Amino acid sequence: MSVTDKKKRNGRNTPHSLTAKQRNMENWCSNFVQFTGDPEALEEIGWLFRAMSALEKETGHGQRPPFISDNEGYFYNMDILSDKFYFETVSTPNLDLLVQVADRYQSDFRLDYHELGHAVFGEASYRQGTLTDVRLDVEDFRQFSYDLEKQAYMFEGLYYGSDAEILEIMLAMKKEQLDNPFGHHR
Repeated sequence: MSVTDKKKRNGRNTPHSLTAKQRNMENWCSNFVQFTGDPEALEEIGWLFRAMSALEKETGHGQRPPFISDNEGYFYNMDILSDKFYFETVSTPNLDLLVQVADRYQSDFRLDYHELGHAVFGEASYRQGTLTDVRLDVEDFRQFSYDLEKQAYMFEGLYYGSDAEILEIMLAMKKEQLDNPFGHHR
């Protein structure tokens, strides 16, 4: 799912488990995760997310799987989109919770996430017990600008109608650099 599609998802019901001050101050990180693995395990993960989503709607509180031992992080505003799960986290993705879910069900996952207010944009994958998190940093966000005269974003001398396209290009470039550290760099 593209960043543009992610930006279209609105209408959040901020849970009342946070204080009013926190609800107004927090920047919500949008997360889209897709698990892969044994079909039975994927069915159980789907059941887990549906149950947490229903409980959140009933209670108005963020949720985390019941088998999580620590007290760090919750999933908010959960939704199921085909074979992907959408949820929000406070400020950054909560990779630790997702790793614990994947380990419990002996599965892998791919996560796309963004919170543009704090220059958070990235992709994480967890395969066979190894977590890889590739994200843009503040310096990456400074590489493009908005041209008021052209009413377009400019990156590397080219104009784009959306910052989302630029962010996806830059993330692909960063992933390519990681895959080929001695290759061509921009």
